[in-house]
Amino acid sequence: MTRRITISLPDDVAAYVERTQGNTSGFIAGVLRRKMRADGLRAAWAQRGYLVTDEDVERTRERLAALPPISDEQHARNLEWLRQLDDEGTAAA
Repeated sequence: MTRRITISLPDDVAAYVERTQGNTSGFIAGVLRRKMRADGLRAAWAQRGYLVTDEDVERTRERLAALPPISDEQHARNLEWLRQLDDEGTAAA
């Protein structure tokens, strides 16, 4: 099921979406789903006693950016591992 809503975007953001994506709604939905997943993972970590801050995320991004790129094969293995996670962010049995 879908619901129609109207949003306003700054001109530069709207131009980017129009230039790089054929489906603006799909693009926005994808961005929001990633945000929802990230929020869910943070909540799961918090339930286990770990507070993940924006600074933690930025520091980790910087560390990852400094690493050499991974192979396509390793990337595929990583994605498969992530698919095994359940909604709570724990490994599925």
